[in-house]
Amino acid sequence: MKFRLTKHELKEKLRPWVRALTNPHLLLSLGIAWFLTNGWAYCAIGLGAFLEIGWLLKAGSVWAAMLWVPGTPEKLVTFPIAIFILRRLFPDDTRTLAMIDRKWKSAKEKTKLRYRKFREKLRSKRKKELPAHKDED
Repeated sequence: MKFRLTKHELKEKLRPWVRALTNPHLLLSLGIAWFLTNGWAYCAIGLGAFLEIGWLLKAGSVWAAMLWVPGTPEKLVTFPIAIFILRRLFPDDTRTLAMIDRKWKSAKEKTKLRYRKFREKLRSKRKKELPAHKDED
């Protein structure tokens, strides 16, 4: 089944995301969170090389190399930290926080629904695989 969006529909779907992600408060929070999880490594590489501090250069290089490995869960840590920072620094930014809460609840409900469907499918497969039980008296 192919699902195609018209240009207008795509714009309508992307508009809330672009609006939220270009919010200065969220951008600042993401920048701080990114620096806490990644940016320090690049600064450590630069300072370690410039000041000839071997351990600092090595520590930054090891962490930066780990970030480039496929499947690194770094984004799974960066975004929650950014949301935490956003809530602490800008508690009055209700529009962005409300959008984040709506998206979180929506994702949570979708996950619950998919898990429920998966469990039902698994149960139906198990029932098919089990032989009929006969009482032996």
